[in-house]
Amino acid sequence: QKKADAEIAILYAWLVSEYPASFQAQYARTEFDPDRAVQVGKPVPAFSLAALGDSTVTYSNDSLKGKVYLMDFWAVWCGPCIAELPNLEAAYQKYKDDGFTILSLSFDNLPEDVTKFRSDAEHKMPWLHAFVTGGFQSALATTFGVVGIPKPVLIGADGSIIATSGLRGEELDKTLARVLGHETP
Repeated sequence: QKKADAEIAILYAWLVSEYPASFQAQYARTEFDPDRAVQVGKPVPAFSLAALGDSTVTYSNDSLKGKVYLMDFWAVWCGPCIAELPNLEAAYQKYKDDGFTILSLSFDNLPEDVTKFRSDAEHKMPWLHAFVTGGFQSALATTFGVVGIPKPVLIGADGSIIATSGLRGEELDKTLARVLGHETP
């Protein structure tokens, strides 16, 4: 693993120095920059967003402390995001009684797009929701390195990042089972 990490560091440095404005360099910064804010083991960066449909409720890194939660950056127009909904629903139903929740962070054009989408019986999404004004151009997107969606980040009850991969498809259940102590030895 150390050899692979060293090779990644060399390739990363070359890419961002030779092609700094490219999409590939921008993406590499979110995944491989040794100083990036979103890394396993680091505290989740500070955030604060009003609940979708109820501006009196705020979701933040402080208000969610004590819960294991998945920050799910998504949009109704994103096909891969919609394809992940059955996995999110299954994980939420299976682990919600263990202190797990999901915070869906919409990058849609209007909050009403999400409200309308969730009014369909197939897409209730009974967890926490917030709307990210500005989407990919928002400060939140910059802080969390969101250059594409879906982008899930798993946060532990202590407020530290516990996973940035293994959070889609069948891997989500495996990761949550491990994190929440449901894994059979």
